[in-house]
Amino acid sequence: MKYQAIFCDFDGTLYREDHTISQVNKRAIKEFVNAGGKFVISTGRLFSAIYPKLEELELDGDVIVYQGGGIFDIKTKKQIFGKFFDRDDTIAVLEYIESLGQDFTPIVYIDDTCHCQEFNEAVGTFVGICAIGYNVTHKPLSQFVRESESLPVKVVVLADDENCKKFVKEGQEKFPHLAIMRSHQLVVEAITKGINKGEAIKWLCNKYGIDVSKAIAMGDSENDIEMIKAAGLGIAVGNAMPNVKLAADYVADTNDNDAVAQVIYKFCLDGRD
Repeated sequence: MKYQAIFCDFDGTLYREDHTISQVNKRAIKEFVNAGGKFVISTGRLFSAIYPKLEELELDGDVIVYQGGGIFDIKTKKQIFGKFFDRDDTIAVLEYIESLGQDFTPIVYIDDTCHCQEFNEAVGTFVGICAIGYNVTHKPLSQFVRESESLPVKVVVLADDENCKKFVKEGQEKFPHLAIMRSHQLVVEAITKGINKGEAIKWLCNKYGIDVSKAIAMGDSENDIEMIKAAGLGIAVGNAMPNVKLAADYVADTNDNDAVAQVIYKFCLDGRD
């Protein structure tokens, strides 16, 4: 096969809007893996949140989580690669979000757990879609991080579309040394620059002995751009954000129309060398 590995975002790319994975996509992924390909989910989710979906897909290799901040061995459930968000930067970002008022809801990931100050509708929607539990700190998250013995992985900001745009613009100006980008229309993520899906797929390609030029990367959101640019073939799904499509080599169909399966058959299984 010309492309020996596929690194695929989950939400908005493989996962449909009705929160299911189609049988067509499942079958194509299995055929690709059985033919010797490496199929790797690359997500911003917690490992605990994505693990049930990996079981559903019958994948037992590796998975990229935390927006590239972690890589886990699926079978052993052990982390084999990890980077953390600088504690002082995390606290500074959280204090800034907390100063913005109730239109912005911060979340911080620590120890593969989602932490929020208080439960609200935005948190409920977020954890419901991601199918994860959460911890309510009942104290500002900036204080929680300052007191925590464990290091954070990333900060998530929940807001409406306009406020997400505002936060990205102002956050990038205020914290130019950080990577601040949207992973969804209503979600912004903040993380240390250099921690991204692009670096994670390079690490795994090296582990597999596969040149990154022989890899495909697929995604829909701003946090997918680095891996789309890093791969030999970068693909945006049809429902991707406009700037993601601009970064891609090819724009596929939408997540609801089995884009992943179409890519597998077009570029891998039917396009064998």
